[in-house]
Amino acid sequence: MLINWNQLSQLEFEQYREKAAVAINFASTEQHSYHLPVGTDAFLGKAVTEQAAAFAKTPIILLPQVCYGYSPHHRFAPGYITMPQKDLVNYACNICECVRENGFKRMYLVNSHGGNQVYLSAVINEMGERYGTSFALKELRYWDVAGQKISEIRESKLGGMGHAGEFETSIMMYLHPKLVHKELIHECDPVPGDPWFQRDLLGYKKYQKYANFNEVNPEGHIGQPHLASPEKGRLLFEVVTEELAKFFDYFNR
Repeated sequence: MLINWNQLSQLEFEQYREKAAVAINFASTEQHSYHLPVGTDAFLGKAVTEQAAAFAKTPIILLPQVCYGYSPHHRFAPGYITMPQKDLVNYACNICECVRENGFKRMYLVNSHGGNQVYLSAVINEMGERYGTSFALKELRYWDVAGQKISEIRESKLGGMGHAGEFETSIMMYLHPKLVHKELIHECDPVPGDPWFQRDLLGYKKYQKYANFNEVNPEGHIGQPHLASPEKGRLLFEVVTEELAKFFDYFNR
């Protein structure tokens, strides 16, 4: 059950403190190749989190999303807004602190930008060190909850579903078709990886490295956007929102 934090009056919070969890999407503003807008992660993160909360059987109070993240690897192209990681950690921790001070005991950080993962993991550690299990804070990338079902829908091989690739382009075609410049999409091969690092939404990564996103191609995408379609976007959107709703309900019992 979706409840918007911003739509509640001060007198309405009391009824939800014991039974509701709070969720928030952390997104980014950065290039998504030539064919997608710089707000792609925010568009997708907002839609997925809202729909999952609506699907959930338990009450989920949704905070306004955060649209700025850690994106220095996109500085080669205009449109980026990037913040220092230490500032993002403090900012997110302060949001969590306020949620806890408002009397809530369960909170989900829904990440829709891979570059946010390190700092959001630090937030989990910081808050865990302060409050242990008394404040049940969990963080996840929304696509990870539906990995198996995404694999059943995709057409590309590993390396075809990365930044602005088959996955994101398909869902944007479904949710915001007017923002997708299909005429700028061209056929390309999957992005190669190595035995320890697969550059794919579902690929395993046995080590970490820093890389600018124009190192693969000058357009800045990683994957095969030419395999995207609105129908595939509908299927992908359905599976990720249904699985995220299950995640919410499982930990909100």
